[in-house]
Amino acid sequence: MQSLGKHHPALDYLESRGKHPWQLNPDMAKQKMGLDSATEYRQIPADYVPLREAVSEAQISQAWDKFAHEWADRYTEYGDLNRQHVVDPVTFRLIGSIKDLRVLDAGCGNGYLCRLFAKKGARVVGVDISNEFIKMARQKERDLRLGIEYYVGTVCNLNMYRDESFDLAVSNLALMDLLDLDKAIEELHRVLKNGGRLIFSIMHPCFSSPPVHGWVRTPLDTERKEDRIYWKVDRYFDKTMETWRLSTDGPSLYNFHRPLSEYVKTLLKHGFTITDFEEPVPSKRAIEKHYGDFGDEYERVPWFLIIGAKKQ
Repeated sequence: MQSLGKHHPALDYLESRGKHPWQLNPDMAKQKMGLDSATEYRQIPADYVPLREAVSEAQISQAWDKFAHEWADRYTEYGDLNRQHVVDPVTFRLIGSIKDLRVLDAGCGNGYLCRLFAKKGARVVGVDISNEFIKMARQKERDLRLGIEYYVGTVCNLNMYRDESFDLAVSNLALMDLLDLDKAIEELHRVLKNGGRLIFSIMHPCFSSPPVHGWVRTPLDTERKEDRIYWKVDRYFDKTMETWRLSTDGPSLYNFHRPLSEYVKTLLKHGFTITDFEEPVPSKRAIEKHYGDFGDEYERVPWFLIIGAKKQ
């Protein structure tokens, strides 16, 4: 659920570059957001800076190492709710049969998707920048013995794999967490066989990631789903890094906002042909079962984007 004020429409993005609202005292923050004095103010665990001020890959790796176990605790064997009910059903439909295919999971996390692929008959390799995630994945492999290989590394440098090693590469909600998208797409193209496919999902860059976005609400400080009028987007073309936390005292994590056109142009630049373009939503049944998590948001705004491409 969107936290109050995290990307509240009343926030002035240009001013926030100089003095961030969560650095203000609560009274000043409430005044800045137009909230009355009786409203409880919750600190905002997020920050945006231009990409030129972004962190290094080593810092990204260390951040995920610190957060890996807390993140994995949110997963079942099918991932979290968004993966299980929104992203993965469409991903599997686009993939089709993968029996006997050699598959790369680029940004595999704790390996849940690798295990699902392996159970469908694929020969699977997973790579992730987090050493802690790969430790978890390898422990699961020792327990289940599915024949999955795991490596610690960045998708931006897949030098552990030869050219044309894979029939299929899948990157599940990971490319928006990479600092160098151009190098990642170049490497994914290199390791795919001619005619091989890339299918990746990201947070939808038009709605989920711009530096200024959020529900416009009436009254301003309400959190009731029924009081959401529309979703606001601004500063869409700014290429930025978001530093975010699940709590004010939790470890920092990073992701990177780029316009949708940059994803498309980068694929074309490196020799991919786009074959699929999906904005997935949960099924009616999933929304009814998990209404507290999904509400009606997913029928109003596409939070995720899935793109399929083929190496020519």
